[in-house]
Amino acid sequence: MYNHKRHGEFMLGKRTFSFCIKPHFSKKVTKEFLLVDLVNNLENLAEDKEQVLEKVYSKKQFFDVKKLVQATKNYGSVRTKKLLGKLLSAEFNTVYGI
Repeated sequence: MYNHKRHGEFMLGKRTFSFCIKPHFSKKVTKEFLLVDLVNNLENLAEDKEQVLEKVYSKKQFFDVKKLVQATKNYGSVRTKKLLGKLLSAEFNTVYGI
């Protein structure tokens, strides 16, 4: 859950949810923002990270490249910028020099 106020684990009903403070996030959730957030949190996933990245790279045609570059610049960690820099090589590296 994205929030500015609380962090920790909370019981809601019979389930435990982990809340993390995000200092900034998009007010409008786009698929480009969600992709950047997925790559930002890749280490927290139970799935095989290499398989997830392969799927991310294979879905490039479904994303608006300019929006993805902007979301990566605004919300991506250094690691995410490097990983998505491979995906967006020409567009991203030319504009942002990464």
